[in-house]
Amino acid sequence: MTIGIERVTIIGVGLLGASLGLALKKRALAKHITGVGRRHESLDTALRRGAIDCASLDVREAVSKADMVVISTPAGRVASILDAVLSAAPANAVLFDVASVKKGICDHARARCPKPRRFVGCHPMTGNEKYGPEHGGPDFYEGGVCLIERADDIDAEAREKVRALWRNIGARAVDVDAAAHDAALARTSHAPHVAAAALARIAADFGACGDYVGRGFLDVTRIAAARPELWRDICLENRVDLGEALRELRHYIETFEKMLAGADAAGLAAFFEAGADARRRATS
Repeated sequence: MTIGIERVTIIGVGLLGASLGLALKKRALAKHITGVGRRHESLDTALRRGAIDCASLDVREAVSKADMVVISTPAGRVASILDAVLSAAPANAVLFDVASVKKGICDHARARCPKPRRFVGCHPMTGNEKYGPEHGGPDFYEGGVCLIERADDIDAEAREKVRALWRNIGARAVDVDAAAHDAALARTSHAPHVAAAALARIAADFGACGDYVGRGFLDVTRIAAARPELWRDICLENRVDLGEALRELRHYIETFEKMLAGADAAGLAAFFEAGADARRRATS
């Protein structure tokens, strides 16, 4: 399917938003891109890098003539921004977000959007610990996966346009249920981030740094360097599923502690063996 986008508005020109703008520009998929932000610095950087053609601080004005609107803000702001977009965007505009939490956002869209709704929940699985438009790139999404909301109340044409966009910038579009998405991501993304932050803290609290830091520590704690406000919102938006995941994690840590206290060598070996097998299954 050809996308045929004349005017795109990207609300939030950080790493994901700027990368999307650069990807669309490189592949000539949009004729004009407007970037919306709260800080002149980020907008100026996005303009300088060619991710957007013009900048605005006003959401309603920026979406008033858009064919497609992308909400690329922290998860906690998506719902309120969607409300502003719905009040000003053309009725036939295609809307989607890129937040790491889906159910609450998609439920809000289902309640607020005209039927069939032209908002589609998306989650490109290509983020990293960096943030800001200066780190964006035109091939950021190439070879990655974008999880796309599957729901009966979404306009079929709008959904296919969104799927086509992600395919055209090099991502593989995968259909998901919003609730199942949040339950899975609590375990594959959100709980690991909490664990990374905790591990970084116990090392720093102890004073273990410099020559004591090896590749394993760097690998495990890399994501702890990500933008705090972004992860605060993700955790709050997915607090129920994340709470369940953390309880499961606590169970395994407590099990390990008991085996360690009892010098249970066989149990410890089995624990690590099960972990290695679980990783193979999770990444296959």
